[in-house]
Amino acid sequence: MPLIRQLQWQELDVLQGLEGVPVEDANGGLHFRVRHEGLMLLVSLWSELGMVDLTLVQTTTEAILLDLTVAVRGRIRYNNDKRGQYLEFADCVLVNRLTLSDEQLDAAFSPNLLGRTLLLSVKPHISLLFE
Repeated sequence: MPLIRQLQWQELDVLQGLEGVPVEDANGGLHFRVRHEGLMLLVSLWSELGMVDLTLVQTTTEAILLDLTVAVRGRIRYNNDKRGQYLEFADCVLVNRLTLSDEQLDAAFSPNLLGRTLLLSVKPHISLLFE
């Protein structure tokens, strides 16, 4: 049985986790921009595709420090616990957005492929962690 390809999330969870208001584009993507301590985090949610783009940029030099896309096969949740305040993207698989084909998309959502949980925090500083 294939996994669900549509993002599973509550808008309030993402708003709390990223502390910002998204901008929607004509293709159905929601884009968040978070600035903190000389860094800018760009988060794009592609709900219909089940994908999330994450780009971390150093604002003074405009150097891209991290740029990745994940297929999110689980639920996106906001957590506020002893580890802090963060978004949890359950069951993620890294994908190559530059050469993404239908076959690669099928493979990313295959139940036979092991995924990892991604934790994203914006305070006290921006951090991304694969568990």
